[in-house]
Amino acid sequence: MARHPAKRAHVLALLGAALLIVTFGTLAMQLGNEMARHGQMDRQSASADQILRSLDREVEQARICRFAWLATQDEKQRQCFHDALVQINVIRDDFPSVEQVQERLNRIRPASLDQLKTSLDMIATWQASDDDVVNRPETDATLSGIDEALISLSSVDTARREGRLADMLRNTSWQKRLDALGIIIGVLIMVTAGWILDRTSLAAARAEARSRNLALQLRAVLDSLAIGVAVFGTDGQLRHWNDRLGSILGLDEGFLRQGLSYGDLSAALVVDGQPLLEPFTHVERAFHRGESAPPVMVECKGVNGADLELCRTLFFASDDGLHAEDRRGFVLTANDITLRLRSERALGESQKLRAVGQLTAGIAHDFKNLLTVILGNIELATEAGQVSDGERRQHCLDAAAHAARRSEALTGQLLSFTRRDRPAADTVALADIFALTNGLLARVIGTRITVECGSARDIWHVQVNPAQLESALLNLAINARDAMPGGGQISISASNASYPTAVDLLTLPVEANRGLRVSSEPTPLPAGAWVRVDVIDNGCGMGPEVLQQLFEPFFTTKSDGEGTGLGMAMVVDFCQQAGGRVVVASSPGQGTCVSLWLPRALTEAVRVRPDYTPAPARTDLRALVVEDDPAIRDIVATILGLDGYRVTEAADGEAAFDLVVEAGNIYDLLVTDIQLPGPLDGFRLARLLRERLPELGIVCMSGDFTLDGPRPAAALPIVQLLPKPFRREGFLRTVAAAMQERISA
Repeated sequence: MARHPAKRAHVLALLGAALLIVTFGTLAMQLGNEMARHGQMDRQSASADQILRSLDREVEQARICRFAWLATQDEKQRQCFHDALVQINVIRDDFPSVEQVQERLNRIRPASLDQLKTSLDMIATWQASDDDVVNRPETDATLSGIDEALISLSSVDTARREGRLADMLRNTSWQKRLDALGIIIGVLIMVTAGWILDRTSLAAARAEARSRNLALQLRAVLDSLAIGVAVFGTDGQLRHWNDRLGSILGLDEGFLRQGLSYGDLSAALVVDGQPLLEPFTHVERAFHRGESAPPVMVECKGVNGADLELCRTLFFASDDGLHAEDRRGFVLTANDITLRLRSERALGESQKLRAVGQLTAGIAHDFKNLLTVILGNIELATEAGQVSDGERRQHCLDAAAHAARRSEALTGQLLSFTRRDRPAADTVALADIFALTNGLLARVIGTRITVECGSARDIWHVQVNPAQLESALLNLAINARDAMPGGGQISISASNASYPTAVDLLTLPVEANRGLRVSSEPTPLPAGAWVRVDVIDNGCGMGPEVLQQLFEPFFTTKSDGEGTGLGMAMVVDFCQQAGGRVVVASSPGQGTCVSLWLPRALTEAVRVRPDYTPAPARTDLRALVVEDDPAIRDIVATILGLDGYRVTEAADGEAAFDLVVEAGNIYDLLVTDIQLPGPLDGFRLARLLRERLPELGIVCMSGDFTLDGPRPAAALPIVQLLPKPFRREGFLRTVAAAMQERISA
């Protein structure tokens, strides 16, 4: 990593300071040597200077006192003058030492020194005489001469001292250049270091200001979020959080604090004895995995009853300037999704209502066709009975029964699609399915389109619901018909395929003109034995924008009112329930190939349900039939009457209860519909009558039941459930099971 500018500036400053210290140290040593050489001379000159200063002070005092005497004729001033002369004569005794120093310092004796000696000698004579020297005219001239001599000596001495100082500082030329160079370099280094430090300090200040601004912005962003956010370190200590976190999690005010441990927070978030947060050991294991550890997200109920979405995400900083404990951590977010779930549920209900409308409009056409077949064949069977044409009558009844079973299969398939129930599967031979479908398709598709069903004699059996397989082939054929408005050809074929390993179906070879493919499952097809059923047309084909949405429910390319968009979705749902998948290959203008991949059945034997054997006629058992639809009630009563039961009928639950009370609680069997008018539905009626008749056999009928659907919670364990529509054999088999349950109970 590159060295920081501040560190470089510190290094430069230290180098400059070291160079300056060495340079000035050298100069100091030179000055010390010079001062040592001149130290003795300076001490001698200092003593001489002291004498001259004392002499100058006394001469000045004498002149002041004389001028005062002349002005005031005060005897004190006169005495002051004479005292100054005495002190001057005392100083005169030390004058020889001054002469010696001056002669040593100066090659030539200064004239001022002789002038000073002459004036001092004259003053000595004044003190010896009795004349009044204070009034003499030459006194002032003598004293002024002493001042002039002292001034001259002082000037000469100062000049000599300056010379000595210059000699002391004077050195060789190369030493001077070296000193100057060292000083210049040192100063430049110091200036450079100062400039770098100044720039670095400015940059640091700006960076700190930006960091503070960014921190304030991030804080404002955190507080403005609709979700709660908490930042933890690797030690599990809370570092940062926003105000929304506590309210979302339902925590007390003041609970969140700096340094709060993850364990304490987890202990506070417990619902029904289960902690909402994952254990901290899981987080530590995620840290060991590094940046590859994915986020952990969970939806749960909070302590305040709100629906929460909790997410834990690790973070890893790459800045080496941070402390080790600051470079890693994890973020915990909490989102209140209560409103979102309510909106989704409301949207789901809205979509369900829309789907019901679309289903009603789309399925009406299919049911009308089936009803047309049923009613038409019944009418033809009636006419055939009148003309005693037994063969034609039987053919019409068989066609009507087949159409009725088709309507039953269509209803069951729609219930399976909307409820995601898994219908009963059977071992089916494709040869039989193709034989039944070929004739049906010829009537549905029309004469403009040719339908060819290949031979399926050597094709393995499959484990599917036969009605669903027929419906899937019919839906695919209808889609192919709509893709060929001008006519064409539909080919239905099957083939066996076995793969030792998993295979990606989108990599299998196809015709070159159908290069666009899509699969209902992105995962490879598992290894094993499979049966492939192809429905191929030479219609307009599909482009990529249609293929991307092909498997979505309610997606259709047809005009409004001409399709529900559920045909392909139901085909995909059928294959998924069977454990297979759907692959579509197409291209604009090149037709479409829809392939159904179905798993091979474990056994080739077709499972046949045992037929019901009617019991001998009985007249000792009484049955109560409760149904609000008179036609269905009449059919049920007729079947039970033919089976030997004494039947009583009721249209609602209250009337049925009254009949049981009036008969003295002697009924043996109750057959009731679930949806009855009035306050008593079928389950409530069964529960009430079971309390009065502990040995009562109970059969509950409903169009909402499926053979393999979940059992309603309101149904008693002994109640036998019968899905509508039903046939006589299935109905009597369920009644027999209810009576057997009655006997065993």
